[in-house]
Amino acid sequence: MNNSKYGFLLLLSIVFFSGCGGPLSYVHPTADLTYIKTVAIVPFENLTQQKGAEGKVINVVAAEVLRRGVFDVVEFGEVVKVLREEGFKNTGSISKRVAERAAKRLNVQAFIVGSVEEYGVSRTGGSSYPEVSASLKLIDAKSYTILWEASHSVKGTTVLDRLFGISKKSTSDLAKELVDEMFDTLFG
Repeated sequence: MNNSKYGFLLLLSIVFFSGCGGPLSYVHPTADLTYIKTVAIVPFENLTQQKGAEGKVINVVAAEVLRRGVFDVVEFGEVVKVLREEGFKNTGSISKRVAERAAKRLNVQAFIVGSVEEYGVSRTGGSSYPEVSASLKLIDAKSYTILWEASHSVKGTTVLDRLFGISKKSTSDLAKELVDEMFDTLFG
């Protein structure tokens, strides 16, 4: 092979391997979400060093659910108040007992729980780029069944972006992209 063919194959490999993969997701095989009218978002677990990252992602999740018009979302302050009164202790999860009791008080059919694994700027070699990573679950309030689960990670730059000096996305732009792609696995 001549050098131009090697160059072309190298460029093709970079393009192929630098694309971000989609979310890893699961939808319960018998899930029928038509009965869900309203959801409550449980405080997310923040596994990052970035203080307040979970709140930023929760706001994006709520906005995306409302934007899609599939479910109503209970106001977050009310959710936190009721969960605490019912004995809620751990962010990122909810016990069956707390879910059953809080669901009745909040008049919800399901809960969204989650965690934020990355939110901020990552450094590799001499370059830095924003990165956001999260996991979400939709849990039925009565049966405590996981109806949907997704994990995803997005970076604000690719190998090609760095090679050609293309500008990076912000972490808030990435959070919107991440959540949108995750909910695409549930709503299509």
